[in-house]
Amino acid sequence: MTRTLAAFVLGLALFTAGCGGSSSRPAALIVVDAPFSTSSYRAETIAKGVELGAQNKQKNGMQFRVQRLDNAGSAAASVRNVRRAVAEHAVAIVSDGTGVDASWQIANRAKIPICVVFDGGGGLVDPARRPNVFRIAPTDRGIAFRYAEYLIPKKLKVAFLTDDTGYGLAGRAALDNAFSGSRSVAARIDLPTDATDLAPQVLVAHRSGATALLVWAQPAAIAEAVVAARTAGWNVPIFTSPSGEDPLVRQELAAHRSWVDGLTFASGRMTAEVGPVPFYAFENRFESVFGVQKVGVVSAGRRPIVQPPDDAMYPYDFVTLLAAAVRAAHSMDGAKVIAELNQVSAEGANGDSRGFNLNNHEGVVDDDVYFARFKGMEFFPVKDDALSSTLPPIPQER
Repeated sequence: MTRTLAAFVLGLALFTAGCGGSSSRPAALIVVDAPFSTSSYRAETIAKGVELGAQNKQKNGMQFRVQRLDNAGSAAASVRNVRRAVAEHAVAIVSDGTGVDASWQIANRAKIPICVVFDGGGGLVDPARRPNVFRIAPTDRGIAFRYAEYLIPKKLKVAFLTDDTGYGLAGRAALDNAFSGSRSVAARIDLPTDATDLAPQVLVAHRSGATALLVWAQPAAIAEAVVAARTAGWNVPIFTSPSGEDPLVRQELAAHRSWVDGLTFASGRMTAEVGPVPFYAFENRFESVFGVQKVGVVSAGRRPIVQPPDDAMYPYDFVTLLAAAVRAAHSMDGAKVIAELNQVSAEGANGDSRGFNLNNHEGVVDDDVYFARFKGMEFFPVKDDALSSTLPPIPQER
């Protein structure tokens, strides 16, 4: 069967199902391209968000199936996965961001939209040059500028510690831009990905006169930076990228619980202006299907800590927008679906409005970033930031 005919058959099946037709029709394929073997929490959460979105749309007559493909954090593996998605006539690809620079053209030639739901790197999304690439996740630019407006008034001397992955390099570029012209930067230090001891790098930061560390790196490197600082007796405040929320950080530091206290990360806020009710409803749906996400540590009261499914919101929201685009297009034709993705909008899992347009493929507003700080292995919105202080804490004990 040719690709055109296959797309037509899938499109007809989906549209018929959406109008009350037989649920036995073939389901449209959404591919999740994520690092299942190297960053399991991130990848699993993305996949579960897509799967929950697909299940929700199935209740409304839409037929989606989800395929997980492991990119192992490798751009080359991601390219192979995207080629496979094209060969299997996927309607969309949901990615953590790995390899998008190398694979977007492959998907674009097949008119398959890619949605990035983790990596906020500045070059990934460009509506003019990359019309098939969308993102629902905080941008690095937004996070970096929020950190600049949060930290510079505190008169801190900040050392940037960024790893040499694509994630860390993009973070460094965003931080340099946000803090340009400021005298608040004490040092810029590279963290080798394969390093298991970051004591030398943290020592350089200490000798630079830094009074704060901002670590933009994978979760293991964040944990190692905390270990290096605290074992040296340096009680410096430590701020991190969104990966600081990853359960792996707390798992790595479980033997030294007090070292986690005070660790601060930036992320997209879980709750919107309408309050926490929509997020709680989403959390209940998520946990009813997949169970709670256990962190593997306990609270100060010795109760198990669970991870809220905030990282699952973004892939879930993309499935909602994808379904709306397919309905509006009355077709599974890729070009038509991408055109409709530039117009549709929907309510997101936390009550925020989600949507794109021809000139903006970002689904999260740049400044929609909050800061949270750990205490007793749970995290809470900080009180010394205007936006964060308005947000309710999300219960994490079970």
